[in-house]
Amino acid sequence: MCGKLAAMRRKFWGLQRHPILYYIRYILLAKNTRKSEAELVGRFDKVNQISDIPKLYFEVNKTIGISDDADEFDKALQISSFLRSRTPVGPSLSSSSKRTLYGMLYGKGGVCNDFSMVFNNFCLINNIPSKEWNCVDRFYKTTYGHTFNEIFSSRHQKWIAIDSHKGIYFLDNDNSPMSVIELFESLRNHQPLRLAYISGYRPPNPERLKHVFSGKSIPFVTHNYKAAVVDNYLEKFQSLPMFLINALLILQRKNYSFVFVLDDYRRQLLPESLRNA
Repeated sequence: MCGKLAAMRRKFWGLQRHPILYYIRYILLAKNTRKSEAELVGRFDKVNQISDIPKLYFEVNKTIGISDDADEFDKALQISSFLRSRTPVGPSLSSSSKRTLYGMLYGKGGVCNDFSMVFNNFCLINNIPSKEWNCVDRFYKTTYGHTFNEIFSSRHQKWIAIDSHKGIYFLDNDNSPMSVIELFESLRNHQPLRLAYISGYRPPNPERLKHVFSGKSIPFVTHNYKAAVVDNYLEKFQSLPMFLINALLILQRKNYSFVFVLDDYRRQLLPESLRNA
C-alpha cells in the first residue's frame, strides 16, 4: 500500500510540473491592467475582514508590541523583523494561514509565499493596507519565482515595497522607500538595485537579490485573494496537491487572479500561438 501511495504522489508531482498546466493556470488567472489603475488592484484589506483572521494571529500580535499610533511603514517593519527573527530557513509550508504561522513560529520552515501570506494577515489586524506581489523571469521552467509585499504609508503618502522573507525594502536615489512599480521601472532603466535591511538578518545568498530584483523580472500582483475561503479549501482538502485545490477554487469561482501592471502577460509569458486564445 505504501508503495502505491508513493507512486501516486510521484504521478501527481509530475503532473503538477507539466507545462500545459502552467499555460492553463495563467490563461485562467492572469489579467492585464494599466499602470494608472494599479492602486485599485490587489488590496488584501479590501476583500478580507479582520474577523476572517485566525485567533492565533491576534495572540501572537500582542507579543510584537506594535503601537497603534505608529505609521503603517513602521508597523510593517516591526512585523517583518518579528517574522524573520522567529522563522528558520526551511521548506515551503503551503498550508492554511493558521497552520503556516504555527509552522513558521515553531521551526517547521517557511518560504517567500508563506511569509507573504502571514504578513498580509498581520497587516490587516494592524490596519495596514497591503498587497502581495510576485515576480518571475519567464513562464515555464523559471530560474526563479519570488513573492513579497507592498504596504501603504500615510507618512510617505505612497505604496512601499517590503520583502519580509529577505528582510529588505528598496531605496531610490534620495534614500526614500520605493513602491513596487517604482522599483521595477528603475531597474528597467538600468538603475542599480539599492536596498535597506530591516533587521540584523541577512539572506544566505545575497547575490541572488540582484538576480530576482532585476530589469528582466516580470512583476504581477495577486488580486481578490479571500483568505477565509482559501484557508477553508486548504484545510478541507489538505491531502490534495496544490494544483487540484486551485482547480477547485476556479471551478467554484472562488479563485484569486494575477494582475500584470507593467507587462502584457500574453506577450511576455505565452507562446505566440496562445496569445489570442
